[in-house]
Amino acid sequence: MGGDGGSIPGRIDLVRTSGYTFVRNLGGMGYSPNTQMKTADEHLTTAQIKDLRWKTCSLSQEPLSRPIMACRVGLLYNKEAVIKYMLAKKPLVTMQHTKNLKDFKEVNFGVDTTRSFICPITYTEFCGANRAVLIWKCGCCISEKAFKELMKCQTSQGEAVCPNCNATFMYNPRAFDLQSTTVDPVSHDIVLLVPDQSEEGYIRAKLATKVKTTR
Repeated sequence: MGGDGGSIPGRIDLVRTSGYTFVRNLGGMGYSPNTQMKTADEHLTTAQIKDLRWKTCSLSQEPLSRPIMACRVGLLYNKEAVIKYMLAKKPLVTMQHTKNLKDFKEVNFGVDTTRSFICPITYTEFCGANRAVLIWKCGCCISEKAFKELMKCQTSQGEAVCPNCNATFMYNPRAFDLQSTTVDPVSHDIVLLVPDQSEEGYIRAKLATKVKTTR
């Protein structure tokens, strides 16, 4: 019998293990004071966060459903959520880079039979491991790998043709260098969709600087 009428803890319950703590660290006998649990919650990996962002509206946190819009940061939104946000006229700190509907672009996603978003060139599904490039001018969304391969002959900034719809857009090969402080994020039509958290920080910082200089 245990000292409090409970069960007798086994040795495995009594040995403190790295990364674990006691359920009730008050001493005494019995099961609860001597049972260990993880001290920290499980955390999502960067890839898992990206996969989740590919499926969730950044405003409403509801599942993404067409029509879908994107902002210059590269985040995805349900169009209905964007319109509701604009009509509410209650600015959010996370949305300071948007002032009106012109700061959003409706995305022309390819969709397969499973309703997944796919590249119209490679027919591969967009996800954390297969990132996408949004051409802001026309709204087409293309696999980053395919886009870079198709654009490798154009080494300087200038007009280019969308590989999907043949619309012209402003291309800048340095747009992929998100840490660069000399590339104006709105001087070209390339937006990398679903950035990771560090990339998002760089983009937001550049957009914030752009807003300050235009005021």
